[in-house]
Amino acid sequence: MPTGRAILTVLVVDADSVHRQSMRNTLRTSGYRVLEAVDCRHAEHVLHQNQGQIDLLVTALSLPGGNGYELASRLVESEPKLKVLFVSGQTGATVKRYYDAPWAEVQTLTRPFEPEELFQRLKVILEADRRSAEAP
Repeated sequence: MPTGRAILTVLVVDADSVHRQSMRNTLRTSGYRVLEAVDCRHAEHVLHQNQGQIDLLVTALSLPGGNGYELASRLVESEPKLKVLFVSGQTGATVKRYYDAPWAEVQTLTRPFEPEELFQRLKVILEADRRSAEAP
């Protein structure tokens, strides 16, 4: 993803501190800059404080004060280049089916997952963005 910065910034939103910390540690170990939020309101505040600096939102579907899809919709509205990965504890959960997401490709990751699964999904999201930026 061309951002003009060497390090990609990820906003991880999850009310569960164990899940949030696990994703944070995994991403930081691989060189990502990680910001965290515990709910929708906090995530919007973090985005506002880091306007134009967040490349990717990794959010749980179930959140206090709303849900991950509603949060992503609001954040993408204010940051159109923001990429999104949804995380859910429900097997087979898809944002497209439950929330009628307007995005062509919605990426979801089901818990529990291994760090490699998280990286593979991020790679898919970032490569798709790179391909669309290179398209004529």
